[in-house]
Amino acid sequence: MNKFYLFVLTVLFSAEFKSERQYGIEQQLHAPCCWGGVIAEHDSQLAEMIKVLINNLIQDEFNIETFNNSLILTYNNKNILEYSKNIIKKNMTDDEIINFFIGIHGERMRALPENKGLGWLTWKLPTFLLIFSLLIGFIIVHQFQNNVTENKQNIDQSKIKSVDEAMRKMGI
Repeated sequence: MNKFYLFVLTVLFSAEFKSERQYGIEQQLHAPCCWGGVIAEHDSQLAEMIKVLINNLIQDEFNIETFNNSLILTYNNKNILEYSKNIIKKNMTDDEIINFFIGIHGERMRALPENKGLGWLTWKLPTFLLIFSLLIGFIIVHQFQNNVTENKQNIDQSKIKSVDEAMRKMGI
Protein backbone atom coordinates (compact mmCIF):
# COMPACT_ATOMS: atom_id res chain seq x y z
CA MET A 1 0.00 0.00 0.00
CA ASN A 2 2.89 2.35 0.77
CA LYS A 3 4.23 1.75 -2.74
CA PHE A 4 0.91 2.85 -4.18
CA TYR A 5 0.95 6.11 -2.18
CA LEU A 6 4.54 6.71 -3.22
CA PHE A 7 3.52 6.18 -6.82
CA VAL A 8 0.52 8.53 -6.56
CA LEU A 9 2.68 11.24 -4.96
CA THR A 10 5.28 10.82 -7.69
CA VAL A 11 2.60 11.22 -10.35
CA LEU A 12 1.16 14.32 -8.70
CA PHE A 13 4.49 16.08 -8.24
CA SER A 14 6.03 15.12 -11.57
CA ALA A 15 3.02 16.20 -13.63
CA GLU A 16 3.55 19.88 -12.91
CA PHE A 17 7.21 20.32 -13.74
CA LYS A 18 8.86 18.64 -16.70
CA SER A 19 12.35 19.10 -17.93
CA GLU A 20 12.97 19.71 -21.60
CA ARG A 21 14.62 16.32 -21.78
CA GLN A 22 11.56 14.53 -20.39
CA TYR A 23 9.24 16.42 -22.72
CA GLY A 24 11.51 15.58 -25.68
CA ILE A 25 11.43 11.87 -24.85
CA GLU A 26 7.64 11.93 -24.38
CA GLN A 27 7.27 13.59 -27.80
CA GLN A 28 9.09 10.67 -29.44
CA LEU A 29 6.85 7.93 -28.05
CA HIS A 30 3.28 7.13 -29.07
CA ALA A 31 0.75 6.57 -26.32
CA PRO A 32 0.14 2.80 -26.23
CA CYS A 33 -3.45 3.23 -25.08
CA CYS A 34 -4.71 4.28 -28.52
CA TRP A 35 -1.64 5.00 -30.69
CA GLY A 36 -3.37 8.27 -31.58
CA GLY A 37 -0.79 10.73 -30.30
CA VAL A 38 2.37 11.13 -28.30
CA ILE A 39 2.66 10.44 -24.58
CA ALA A 40 3.29 14.12 -23.80
CA GLU A 41 -0.22 14.99 -24.99
CA HIS A 42 -2.13 12.05 -23.46
CA ASP A 43 -3.77 11.92 -20.08
CA SER A 44 -4.65 8.22 -20.01
CA GLN A 45 -3.59 6.23 -16.98
CA LEU A 46 -0.97 4.23 -18.91
CA ALA A 47 0.49 7.37 -20.51
CA GLU A 48 0.70 9.10 -17.12
CA MET A 49 2.45 6.08 -15.62
CA ILE A 50 4.95 5.96 -18.49
CA LYS A 51 5.64 9.67 -17.89
CA VAL A 52 6.50 8.79 -14.29
CA LEU A 53 8.82 6.01 -15.47
CA ILE A 54 10.58 8.43 -17.84
CA ASN A 55 10.88 10.97 -15.03
CA ASN A 56 12.39 8.30 -12.74
CA LEU A 57 14.93 7.34 -15.43
CA ILE A 58 16.20 10.87 -16.05
CA GLN A 59 16.48 12.02 -12.45
CA ASP A 60 19.94 12.64 -11.05
CA GLU A 61 19.16 10.63 -7.93
CA PHE A 62 18.05 7.52 -9.82
CA ASN A 63 16.85 4.70 -7.58
CA ILE A 64 16.45 1.29 -9.21
CA GLU A 65 14.04 0.04 -6.52
CA THR A 66 11.70 3.00 -6.99
CA PHE A 67 11.85 2.50 -10.73
CA ASN A 68 11.15 -1.24 -10.45
CA ASN A 69 8.15 -0.58 -8.19
CA SER A 70 6.79 1.96 -10.67
CA LEU A 71 7.45 -0.48 -13.52
CA ILE A 72 5.48 -3.26 -11.81
CA LEU A 73 2.61 -0.87 -11.03
CA THR A 74 2.57 0.42 -14.61
CA TYR A 75 2.50 -2.93 -16.38
CA ASN A 76 1.14 -5.12 -13.55
CA ASN A 77 3.59 -7.84 -14.57
CA LYS A 78 6.57 -9.03 -12.54
CA ASN A 79 8.17 -10.58 -15.64
CA ILE A 80 8.91 -7.07 -16.91
CA LEU A 81 11.66 -6.88 -14.29
CA GLU A 82 13.56 -9.64 -16.13
CA TYR A 83 13.46 -7.59 -19.31
CA SER A 84 14.50 -4.37 -17.59
CA LYS A 85 17.24 -5.92 -15.46
CA ASN A 86 19.89 -5.84 -18.23
CA ILE A 87 18.75 -2.57 -19.81
CA ILE A 88 18.00 -0.12 -17.01
CA LYS A 89 20.94 1.76 -15.55
CA LYS A 90 21.78 5.17 -14.21
CA ASN A 91 22.38 8.01 -16.72
CA MET A 92 20.63 6.42 -19.70
CA THR A 93 20.62 8.38 -22.95
CA ASP A 94 17.39 9.48 -24.59
CA ASP A 95 17.78 6.83 -27.29
CA GLU A 96 18.29 4.10 -24.69
CA ILE A 97 15.13 5.15 -22.86
CA ILE A 98 13.14 5.27 -26.10
CA ASN A 99 14.47 1.86 -27.15
CA PHE A 100 13.52 0.45 -23.73
CA PHE A 101 9.87 1.35 -24.27
CA ILE A 102 10.00 0.19 -27.89
CA GLY A 103 11.28 -3.14 -26.59
CA ILE A 104 8.17 -3.40 -24.41
CA HIS A 105 5.52 -2.12 -26.83
CA GLY A 106 7.07 -2.74 -30.23
CA GLU A 107 8.19 -0.47 -33.06
CA ARG A 108 4.73 1.08 -33.23
CA MET A 109 5.63 3.01 -30.07
CA ARG A 110 8.18 5.12 -31.99
CA ALA A 111 6.53 8.40 -33.01
CA LEU A 112 9.44 9.64 -35.14
CA PRO A 113 11.09 7.55 -37.85
CA GLU A 114 14.59 6.29 -37.14
CA ASN A 115 17.41 8.10 -38.88
CA LYS A 116 18.48 5.11 -40.96
CA GLY A 117 17.16 3.31 -44.03
CA LEU A 118 13.71 4.51 -45.04
CA GLY A 119 13.58 6.77 -41.97
CA TRP A 120 16.74 8.53 -43.22
CA LEU A 121 14.97 9.15 -46.51
CA THR A 122 11.95 10.52 -44.63
CA TRP A 123 14.16 13.04 -42.83
CA LYS A 124 16.26 14.02 -45.85
CA LEU A 125 13.66 14.02 -48.66
CA PRO A 126 12.24 17.50 -47.94
CA THR A 127 15.74 19.01 -48.12
CA PHE A 128 16.48 17.18 -51.37
CA LEU A 129 13.17 18.33 -52.86
CA LEU A 130 13.83 21.94 -51.87
CA ILE A 131 17.30 21.95 -53.42
CA PHE A 132 16.04 20.16 -56.54
CA SER A 133 13.16 22.63 -57.02
CA LEU A 134 15.47 25.61 -56.56
CA LEU A 135 17.86 24.14 -59.13
CA ILE A 136 15.04 23.52 -61.63
CA GLY A 137 13.69 27.03 -61.01
CA PHE A 138 17.14 28.53 -61.62
CA ILE A 139 17.49 26.56 -64.88
CA ILE A 140 14.04 27.66 -66.11
CA VAL A 141 14.71 31.33 -65.33
CA HIS A 142 18.14 31.15 -66.96
CA GLN A 143 16.68 29.53 -70.10
CA PHE A 144 13.94 32.15 -70.26
CA GLN A 145 16.49 34.97 -70.05
CA ASN A 146 18.58 33.37 -72.83
CA ASN A 147 15.51 33.04 -75.09
CA VAL A 148 14.59 36.70 -74.58
CA THR A 149 18.10 37.91 -75.50
CA GLU A 150 18.20 35.61 -78.56
CA ASN A 151 14.80 36.91 -79.72
CA LYS A 152 15.98 40.49 -79.38
CA GLN A 153 19.02 39.76 -81.55
CA ASN A 154 16.93 38.02 -84.24
CA ILE A 155 14.72 41.03 -84.95
CA ASP A 156 15.80 42.85 -88.11
CA GLN A 157 16.28 46.57 -88.09
CA SER A 158 14.00 46.71 -91.12
CA LYS A 159 11.17 45.15 -89.11
CA ILE A 160 11.71 47.72 -86.37
CA LYS A 161 11.61 50.55 -88.91
CA SER A 162 8.42 49.23 -90.50
CA VAL A 163 6.73 49.03 -87.10
CA ASP A 164 7.89 52.58 -86.27
CA GLU A 165 6.49 53.88 -89.56
CA ALA A 166 3.18 52.15 -89.02
CA MET A 167 2.93 53.65 -85.55
CA ARG A 168 3.70 57.14 -86.88
CA LYS A 169 0.96 56.75 -89.49
CA MET A 170 -1.46 55.85 -86.71
CA GLY A 171 -0.33 58.83 -84.68
CA ILE A 172 1.20 56.91 -81.86
